[in-house]
Amino acid sequence: MLDFSRAVAGPYCGTLLADRGARVIKIEDPNGGDESRGWGPVYQAGESAYFLSLNRNKESLALDLKTPEARKVIERLIPRADVLIENFRPDAAMRLGLAPSLTRTLNPRLIHCTISGFGTTGPESQRPGYDLVVQAMSGLMYANRQPDGTPYRVPFPLTDMYTGLFANQAVLSALIARGYTGEGAHVETALLDCLQTVMCSLGPMVLADGQEPGVGNAIVPYTSFTCADGSVVIGTPNERIWQRFAKAVDRERWLSDPRFANNQARCDNKEFALAEIGQAVAHLTRAEVLTLMDKWDVPCGPIHTLREAYLSPRASVQTYDHPTAGTVRMPANPIRGVAERTPIQPAPRLGEHTSRILEEFGLS
Repeated sequence: MLDFSRAVAGPYCGTLLADRGARVIKIEDPNGGDESRGWGPVYQAGESAYFLSLNRNKESLALDLKTPEARKVIERLIPRADVLIENFRPDAAMRLGLAPSLTRTLNPRLIHCTISGFGTTGPESQRPGYDLVVQAMSGLMYANRQPDGTPYRVPFPLTDMYTGLFANQAVLSALIARGYTGEGAHVETALLDCLQTVMCSLGPMVLADGQEPGVGNAIVPYTSFTCADGSVVIGTPNERIWQRFAKAVDRERWLSDPRFANNQARCDNKEFALAEIGQAVAHLTRAEVLTLMDKWDVPCGPIHTLREAYLSPRASVQTYDHPTAGTVRMPANPIRGVAERTPIQPAPRLGEHTSRILEEFGLS
């Protein structure tokens, strides 16, 4: 697979394929490489932790795509590739000889995956697409606003990660179809489309009545509460769980109170209901709440710091050795039960495999 993408969404798609055993050659600009190599604030011996997590199990080929020599290399690589991923804007892809109409001429069996910010046609197709901008334009930051109206960005590149997952699914589906037809395909996904697709509790409400949904949840309770020594989240997504919760906190009177009669009633009286629920757990420690909710089989969990979450015994973490960064720990691929690459290959240094790859393809 040839990975011409940079930043997050495309590289993440490529890494997911590499984790399952695909050979992924990452093509980077010799002048600095993928921009995420410079993203901090955490570095290990000069290597960006961000880049290391998004580009494991890949080889790095440094090419200046604007040169005629690079075009000759690409024309050798593409006929032998199964998949090509790129996130160039349409005009740039055409100038570099990497538009799908050109690559699939070189290799009709190629699965060409294009990742864009806002699609490859229309007035916004030439706009740069980044997570911050898409979270704003999708309505997510507005929906995630605080009671005072301040909009908030989800503090990790949610848009890119979802787009990488959708792109991965598109590539795998196209490969399966090629097994039947023998033909390649051009598959495409856009950051804005992907984020709006997964906003499953917000988009349908707007489309159903054209109104702006209010701030907060469609389930009460389904939020955080302050205990005597910390905070927890508690959710009652159906009435059976709500009844168990009322009994767990010794508030069976709620079960005959019309303001708590069902989820809609609790939503209609949300401020009152949440205040009552908050009082029911405020005197308990976090451990006492968790024990009580587990006993009554009510969804509940502590609010962890990032350090608590990733350093806990339950955290899904993988470790590998990098030639310059040393021991690298990162979130693991969550898929189990299918072939996994063992051992993990470290994220490549810029141009680390250039000479070897060129020699393999008969080039100096």
